[in-house]
Order: sequence, then C-alpha cells, then structure tokens
Amino acid sequence: MKGWFWAARRRFRLGIVGRLSISFIGVALLILGANLVVQQGILVERTTRVSAPPPPAAVAVAATPAPPPLAAPPDPSPQLLENALAALANYDEASRARIKSADLPVSATYKRAAADLSDALVPMGDTPRSELHAYTARASALIRAADAQRAAELSRKALVDSLNVRVKKLLAGAWTIFGRVVSRQSLVVLGDDLDSLRQHSEPLEGPSPLSATQISAIIAAEQRVQKTLVDNAAGFRGAQGNEWYQSMAADLTQVIALRESSIRLAGTLSEGLQAFADQGNQLRHTLFKARTAASPIARQQPAPAAVAAPPTVQAPGRSIVETKSITRMAAQSGSQRAIAWGSAAAALVMLLMCVGIVISIVRPARRLLRATAEIAAGRYAVRVASGGIAELDAIATAFNTMAEELASAKALSLQYQQGLEEKIQQRTRRLRELSQRDPLTALPNRRHLFTLLDAALERAQRSGHWVGVLFLDVDNFKYINDGLGHAFGDSVLKAMGLRLAEITREYGFAARLGGDEFTVVLECARTIEDVKAVGEALVAAFQSPMLIEGRELIVSISVGACAYPVHAQQSGALLKAADMALFRAKALGRSQLSIFTSDLAQIAAARFATEQGLRRAIERGEFELHFQPELDAETLEIGLVEALIRWRTGSGELIPPGEFLAVAEDSGLALEIGDWVLRAAISAASGWHRGPWGKARVAINVSSRQLADGNFVDRVQALLAEFALPPGCIEIELTESVLQTGPATIASLRRLRELGIAVALDDFGTGYSSLASLEMLPLSRVKLDRSLISGIDTNPRSAAIAEAIIVMCQKLGLQITAEGVERPQQFAYLVRQRSMFVQGFLLARAVPQHELMQEFTFVKERARELLISSRESPVTAVECDGPRQLASPGPGYAAAKA
Repeated sequence: MKGWFWAARRRFRLGIVGRLSISFIGVALLILGANLVVQQGILVERTTRVSAPPPPAAVAVAATPAPPPLAAPPDPSPQLLENALAALANYDEASRARIKSADLPVSATYKRAAADLSDALVPMGDTPRSELHAYTARASALIRAADAQRAAELSRKALVDSLNVRVKKLLAGAWTIFGRVVSRQSLVVLGDDLDSLRQHSEPLEGPSPLSATQISAIIAAEQRVQKTLVDNAAGFRGAQGNEWYQSMAADLTQVIALRESSIRLAGTLSEGLQAFADQGNQLRHTLFKARTAASPIARQQPAPAAVAAPPTVQAPGRSIVETKSITRMAAQSGSQRAIAWGSAAAALVMLLMCVGIVISIVRPARRLLRATAEIAAGRYAVRVASGGIAELDAIATAFNTMAEELASAKALSLQYQQGLEEKIQQRTRRLRELSQRDPLTALPNRRHLFTLLDAALERAQRSGHWVGVLFLDVDNFKYINDGLGHAFGDSVLKAMGLRLAEITREYGFAARLGGDEFTVVLECARTIEDVKAVGEALVAAFQSPMLIEGRELIVSISVGACAYPVHAQQSGALLKAADMALFRAKALGRSQLSIFTSDLAQIAAARFATEQGLRRAIERGEFELHFQPELDAETLEIGLVEALIRWRTGSGELIPPGEFLAVAEDSGLALEIGDWVLRAAISAASGWHRGPWGKARVAINVSSRQLADGNFVDRVQALLAEFALPPGCIEIELTESVLQTGPATIASLRRLRELGIAVALDDFGTGYSSLASLEMLPLSRVKLDRSLISGIDTNPRSAAIAEAIIVMCQKLGLQITAEGVERPQQFAYLVRQRSMFVQGFLLARAVPQHELMQEFTFVKERARELLISSRESPVTAVECDGPRQLASPGPGYAAAKA
C-alpha cells in the first residue's frame, strides 16, 4: 500500500503552477461559501438538557406484628425441616470450603454455618442432634487433616526453595565468560535437578488430588536430586564443605518425608470426604424420618400464619427535560454587497499574485534546466542569466560558480589522466620485465625459460641441430645460508648469475629456476659431446674463486645434462631429464657432471613410487618393528635389543630400511617415521618391562634431524610417562652426523643423559671425526661398525685397530658393541674383551616383537656352543710380527660351561 502511494505521487507530481492553481481555487471556494451564508442567513441551534436527580430509597410500611404462637412441644413442621436442610447444605458447603482454605473469612463463614446448623436442629429431636455431633466431628477431623497437609506442603516448598537458593547462590558466584557460567558440572546438574523438582512439585500445592503419574514424576525428581548428591559427595564436601553437604542431605531427607506425609494426608482427606458426604446424606434421611414420625396432635395444630413482608412504596422521581430551540438571523442587504465586492477584489489580487509568482519562477527554472542539460553534455562554458525571484537568482549564481569549478576540475582530471596513463605504461613494461626476469639475478625466470626453450626447440627442429639442456645447482648452498646469512647467500646467487650470463653468451643463455637452481641452454649443438664439453666447462668455471662482498669464495656446482632430440622432445621433459642427471651427479660426490641415461628415469620412477608408498604406509600403518638382540659376552645374557624398522607392503613384501629411509629423508618423511619408531619401541619395552623381561632395554635409532628438533627430549619424556617406563630401559642411538647440527643437539643429548637415558654412537670408525665425537658427545656406549669387525680374524691391521679402539673405549668407561659378527672366529676374538656386547647374524637376526622371547633362548644356546667350540679350538690372531695364540676365552666361558 505504501509503495502504491509513492508511485502515484511520483506519477502525479505537481509543479508550481499546479500548486498555486489549487491554492487559488481553494480561496475562491471559501469566498463563495461566505457569500452564500450571508445571503441565506444564519441558523443557530441551541439545546438545553436538564438531568433529573436519582430516585429516593424505598420506604417500608410497618405491618402489625403477629401474635406469638401458643407453647407447644417441638414439632418438625415443614418450615423447620426446610430450615434444617438449608442449614445442613450451608454447613456442608462451608465445611468443604474450610477444608480447601484456611483464610479468615472462610473460617468465620464455617463457624457461622456450624452455629446455624446447631440452632436449626434443636427442634428436630435428640436423634438428629446426636448424628449432628458425629457429622461435625468428622468435619473437624477433615479440617485438621487439610491444615496439616497444607502445613506439610508449605514446609516442603520452603525446604525445596531453600535448597534451590543455596545452589543458585553458588552458581551466581561462579565466573561468567562470554555469557556462560563457568562452574563445577556436578553443581550445574544439581541446580537443574532442583529446578525439575520444583516444577514437578507444583501440583502438590493445588486443590486437586494428584494422579499416579504426577506422584511418580515427583518421586523420580527427588531420586535424581538424591543421586546427584550421593554420586558427587566427595566433590561437594571438598568444594563447599562438609557442613554444607550435611545440611543439603538433611533438608532433602526432610523434603521426602514431608512429601510422603502430604500424600498420606491427601489420601486420608479423599477417604474422609467420602465418609463426610455419606454422613451428610444420612443426617438428611434422619431429618425426613423425624418429620414423618411427628405426633398427630402436633400435626393437627394450625400452622402459624405467615407474616407478610411489609410492602415498599416507591417515591415519585423527576424526569429528564430536554429543550431545543432554533433561531434564524437574517442578513442585511448592504452587508451582502460589501462582502461580494470584497471577495471579488480578493480573488483578483490573488489571481495577479499567482500569475506574477509563476512567471518569476518558471522562467529562471527553465534557464537552469537548459544549463544543466548543457553541463551534462560536457559543455562547461554555459552560464545562467540572472532574473526572477531572489532565491532563484542565488541558485543561478551558485550554479555558475559550480560550472566554473567543474570546468577547472575537468581540465585537472585530464591532466591527471594523462600522467596516470604514462605511469600505467611504465608499470606495464616493468611488470612484463618482472614476469620474464628473475629480480635477483636479472636472468630469465622459469616462465620465460620455457618460452625461450620452446623457441630454441622450434629452430632446432627446422635446422636439424641439437639443443643441450644443463641443470645445475650450488653444492652445500644451505651451509652458506646458515653460516653466512641469507643476505650473503643472495650475493652469491647474484655473482653466479653474472658468471653464467658471461659464460653462456657465446652459445646460448642461462636462466634461474629458483633457489640455487639454474638452467643453461646450449643452442646449435651437433653431438652429445658438445653438450658434455659445455657441462665440464661450467664445472671448471666455478673452481676459480668469486669476489663477493670483499671476500674470495669458491663455490662448486653439480651439473646434470641432456640433449634434444635424443633424450626428449618437449621442454618439460628435457628439464626433468636434466634434473634426474643432476641427482646422479650429486650422488657421485658433487662438483660432477652427469649425462642423462634411460636407467635414471627408471630410478626416478622407483624413487617416486617409493615416496608415494611411504606416504600411504604412514596412513595405513604398514610399518612394523623387528628387534635384534645384543649379547653381553661376559654373562651370556641379552643386554638389550635394537629396534629396526621394516615396511610390510600391501602385497606382504617385507622391505628393509636401507631401501626406503634415504627416500624418506629426501622427501621430508623421516621425522614422522622416526616419531612412529620412538613410540612403538617405547610401547614394546613397556610391555616387556612389566611382563616377561623385567630388565628390558631397547636401543632406538634417532636421526640428526630428529634430535635437532627442540621438542625431542620433551617428546621422549612424555612417551616414557605415558607408558610408565623407566628412562634406563631405552637407549638412543645416533651417528656422527649429529656433530654437524650444532651445540643445541649436544645440549639435548646432555639432557637425555641427565634423565638417565643411555646414548650410543652408532657406526663408529667410519667418519672423519670419530675421536672428536668421543670427546664432545655425552656417550654411554660405542657401536663398532661392521667394517672394523669384518677383518679382525684375518687381517692383522684390522685386529690392531679394533683392539686399540676397544682399549680406548674401555679406558673412557664406555660400553662397546661389535656389529656385524658373522663368523665364529670373530665371536671368539670379541668375547675375550671386557665390557663387550656382540651383535650379528651369527647369533640372531632381527625378529618380530612376538618372537623375541623365544629368540632369547636360541641366542643363549648358540653363544654357549660357540664359546665351548672356541675353547676346544683356540683362535689364533695374526699380528704384524707373526702369529700368536689368543689368551683364555675370558669370563664368558665359565657361564657357557654352567
């Protein structure tokens, strides 16, 4: 409706002429009406209304009193019977009202009804009076029961409200965060249970008796409150105090007792009301019976004449008077003419004013409209001439000022637009350069490389030449960034870009793919030898130092190369082949050139398949741990077991770690796999520690990347606490590469040792910093690499080196484990050393967790057999100056004989 109104208003909008015309017509109509009134006269209607006073009260006319009746014995006449029955009905109603309420007016009504009933039954004889006594006694008993029920329910309601108020006060004192009350859950549940009890208890306060369903609901609500109190007794006693809890429990017990009393009294009332009704009916029967048994003499006596009620006389009152009068006043002829001439003059003046106003408004408005249209068309030189009313002249002046400002703004806008267009063109050229050039080295970037390489391939296809693609990156560039900072690393990349651009200017171009990876494209090559020569020249070119920020720096590169069309025909395939060749170059020892071959694609595909399989293996839980025992040569007991990961694929194939750990390290999965190994090993050790192997010890291999994580020690502590495993039950194994991770790693190892966790150095004797590692690392065990053990029974130099390392470790207080023991002669040599543990296929291979306890027995029997055979056939070690027989087999031999 509102939308229709505004639409109609826009459609029929009036201008100035229309508005003034309507005003003029309105004035003319008023003048015409005034003239008609003057010509026809004036009618004045007067009305007078007089209201009559209220009628007086009725006046009673006194009647002559009747003579008193003659004395006679009591006679239950019909009038007395009617009075008695009326008093009985009144008493019955008052009694039931008193049972339902104990208000003072109701009690007073009940007492009056009892007195009236007693008076009405006096003439009825002794029998009705005796039944009346029993009837009123029943009513009094019912009233007392009703009052007792109300008192019990009031007490019960007060106790329930008190319980609820105590809980609500505690909840109100709790913290409120974002509109939610933060409190103990048990207290919130108790409050809800008390609210439910209050809601279900409301029918007890009503007059109607409760149904079995309502009573069951009340009892269930009470039981929920009681259960909440009992179940959370410890929490309530601790938080609110024992006194609070005892008070709540006592009040709840009282509530239940009062409810039981109230329901019992309600039953008593229900039965008593039925008996009360039966007694009332019996009393009525007795009254009728007494009337029938009345004496004949009494019945023959005439009944006293009824005294007529005194008549009332209504006093006459005064009616309402209403008077109307009409007066007509005639107009004079002279006044009529004066009014007519004045009206005509007023209409003429009004018409002239309207015409003048219209002219003074319409003309300037039309000029403003035409000027506005000119400005809208873009012609800002238009101006509006003055003329018209003052307000419109002011509008015209303001319009001209606006037109001048718009003209100047338009000129300024054109100037800014031209400058903006020039800047956009400059930025576009800059963005085009940035989209094609690397901002750091100014070489073509990855996107522009593909464009240039595709163009070179098209030219080579037409000319029949080869195109060489060389993929290179900086060896150990991470160490430059970590050691000298990323800013210095960027300077190194800039210097490399300049050198590559200078080298490749004669035969092709260079591009930067990202990071420290560059690509060189050799155009117009004739054979693969040309590509190989360029690659070797690139490797040699970076053997000479570069001057970077005032220091000379030699940066070596590794190069992988391929050629079009022998290796691939597309730019993406060529870059992929060169990348595979680069990976081979890095594997060969860095600062190398490698040419792509077909087997590299197979290797890359296998690595990719392995990486994808590892990711699925983590999700599917395909990893499992095998455990290889390490035998204590002195006691012939299993000192500890080493946890070794295995990958069981979906086809059931079991893959050893050597075939997938390197791929996991390169793909970033090593940390996730290492964390799984740590958890699984600690879980297995916990089961053995609390089960068949109370002195269980498990050695866990940890990578340097794992150890470099700042949360590693906390993770180990958390797992030990989770599985309730003592720290001495695990041993952390690491390689010498941990020394390359810095002081933070050594600090983590010291924390592990402080916790009581053993630390072992694995593959000792294969690196360049073995002796330094013995000094710097907080070790408890050294594991001799299998390369040191393999020749101790055949090569005197290997035996001398191994013996020297063993003696050195013994003096340092370190335990020693010999890995890779595979021949009885090696075992016989090693068991004669102190603090020596033996591990190898000669004694046992790694077995699954469920087979380890059975493997222990086999390992011990195998060790005893080897010791006894070595005693019977003494081992001869070869020294530099000739053979010598080894000494006695050591303390382990006694254990073997036992």
